[in-house]
Amino acid sequence: MGKWVSGCLLWLSLTTLAWAEQPGPPEPVSPDLPEAIVLAQNYMDALTNRDYSRLSRFYDRETEWYDRTAGKKLTGRRDIITFLRRVHSYTQEYYFVSDHTFYNGSLVVMIGSYYYKARGDLFGYPGKSITFSLPGVTTLKLDMENQRVDEHLDLLDYATMKDQLKMTYSELY
Repeated sequence: MGKWVSGCLLWLSLTTLAWAEQPGPPEPVSPDLPEAIVLAQNYMDALTNRDYSRLSRFYDRETEWYDRTAGKKLTGRRDIITFLRRVHSYTQEYYFVSDHTFYNGSLVVMIGSYYYKARGDLFGYPGKSITFSLPGVTTLKLDMENQRVDEHLDLLDYATMKDQLKMTYSELY
């Protein structure tokens, strides 16, 4: 697992050179894709569109949501939704673009970037709106029978986010 994560992070660091070329939100889900990928994309759509009623149907009391890089782990629909509502309240725009999606049965791995537009005061730039991309790997363990997410695991490159903010917004002040 360690070599795989290191390889993914190396790949991510190489692909972040084009972070400024931020594409628009992802295209609608194609019904011709495998069922696990369609479920994963529908989940990510609910997550990034902050559709909490739809999103809550993907979780149950056993669902685990884990941002390993940040060391944040949550369990259960209520705690996950509460956390996401709090975090999303600071974002003006938020979406995920998958560069590569792999699956094996009910395990889906998406390598891509989260794109954010947020209030600058949260990052030390009051009165400004800031944009940045956060490259990473999102792994979903799905319950295909119940159309739920058993586990959401993120490995995100926060160092790249800090570098982007420093390079882009240091010119403003």
